[in-house]
Amino acid sequence: MADDKVVDSFKRNATEEVRATVRTYRGKQYMDMRIYYMDDAGEYKPTKKGINLSVDLLPELTRMVEKLAKAVQEEQAAAAAPAPEAPKQPPPEAK
Repeated sequence: MADDKVVDSFKRNATEEVRATVRTYRGKQYMDMRIYYMDDAGEYKPTKKGINLSVDLLPELTRMVEKLAKAVQEEQAAAAAPAPEAPKQPPPEAK
């Protein structure tokens, strides 16, 4: 669309990228995060995989992404931490 403004993008893999855009539709602003694929001509085309929200929801989206980032960091830290040692068993008593 002519009203689309690409704010940022990153490569997802060799043939796909994720784009964040801002667009105006019927006088209202929307933010869109969508996966684009490279067609046979080498041009990126949008897929149905993505999300389109009113810019009014930006505070909620920001809060959610911040919580997601924190949860990922906690999961990665837990995965990198050494496993706790099992308690040592006392030797069996001699008869």
